[in-house]
Amino acid sequence: MTASIHFLRPFHEARLDDIPLIWTLPPDAATGIVIHVPDFGQRREETAPLLGLFNQEGKIAVSLDLARHGARGDGAGDLREAAQADYARLIWTILGETVLDIPTVSTWARSRFGDLPLSLSGFGLGGDVALAAGRMVSDLADLTVVGASPDWTCPLPEFDELTGAPDTRAMLFRRMLEPMTHAADYAGCPMHFLRIGGSERAAAIDAFKAQVFDLSAEEGGEIVTTTLAAREGVDFADPAIWWPHIGSLAA
Repeated sequence: MTASIHFLRPFHEARLDDIPLIWTLPPDAATGIVIHVPDFGQRREETAPLLGLFNQEGKIAVSLDLARHGARGDGAGDLREAAQADYARLIWTILGETVLDIPTVSTWARSRFGDLPLSLSGFGLGGDVALAAGRMVSDLADLTVVGASPDWTCPLPEFDELTGAPDTRAMLFRRMLEPMTHAADYAGCPMHFLRIGGSERAAAIDAFKAQVFDLSAEEGGEIVTTTLAAREGVDFADPAIWWPHIGSLAA
C-alpha cells in the first residue's frame, strides 16, 4: 500500500491493493469512522466537501472510487452511454466489484485508525453499494444511504429503464449481494434511508423494510426512512439538500 498527503488538496490519498482511497481527519480526537461511497459518475475527490461535514461531527471520513470510475477507469468510452444501453450487465458488475471492496476498506480503516465505531454511507449507486455491503462488515454502527435501492432491478433515476441482459458474472453478483434477496441478514442493523418520494426505488425500500421485519423475529432493529419531495431545480447530488437529515441536526 502507498499513501501520501497532497498539500494543495484537503485530503490524504492512498491505494489499498487496487482500491484508490482518500480520507480526511476531524480537527479533534476522532469519535468514529465513516466510509462513504460516491454516486455513479462521481470521483472520490468530489466527495471531499461531504467528508468535511463528517469531520465536523468528529468522524474520520474515507471514500473510494467505484469500480471503473476515477483512478480505476479504463478510459474505454462513455460509461454513462454504455450503461444506458446495457444497464443490467454493466451496473450490476460495478456494484458487485465495489461491494466486495468494502470489507477490505473497513478492515484497513480499523487497523489504521483504531477500533472506533464504524459507519457506512453512500449516495445513489454508492448507496446501493453501501447497503449491499452492510451485512458484510462486522460490528457496523450504522448505515445511511441516500437514493439507494435494495432491489437492483430498480435503475438509477437518470436511466429510464433496465436495459440489456446480465452475463453470468453480473447475475452471480446480484444473487450473492442484492439486499432484497438477503433481507434476513439485516436484522438488528440500524439503517437510515433517505429517498425521493414517489419513485420506484422508494417503493422498493418499503418492501425491503417489510421483509426485514418479517424475517428478523425479535431482532427487528431500527430502520428510519426520510422521504424528500422532488422539486424542480433541486439537485439531490448536492449534500446541502439532505445533510440536515443525517448530520447532527437530525439527531
